[in-house]
Amino acid sequence: MSLALLALLIGHGSAWLAGLGLAWLLLVAWRLEQGHACGELRIVPEGKVGCRWHWRPEPGEERHDVALRCHYLGPWLIALEIDGRRLWLWPDSSSRESLRQLRHWLVQSV
Repeated sequence: MSLALLALLIGHGSAWLAGLGLAWLLLVAWRLEQGHACGELRIVPEGKVGCRWHWRPEPGEERHDVALRCHYLGPWLIALEIDGRRLWLWPDSSSRESLRQLRHWLVQSV
């Protein structure tokens, strides 16, 4: 949608308006990339019902304990808060089995 609007501005609008639209599009893309969380979440079971959560931001980096809270648990999407930062997991975020196990642990840890 944004690209179509930008093409319309370039074809029929003034140059400064097209430049402003391009700058806005680049700013939005940059902000989306900055907010993109990537990493690995691992559960460490403790006893019969307890668990701890470890987060590793990049491959090769050290894992560290995080405070995890499930904000939304639906049939397709999962919203987690990891140390106060919201992270949405889509169906293609991981394998079907991994997401099923995560849902199982999130329900048990409530």
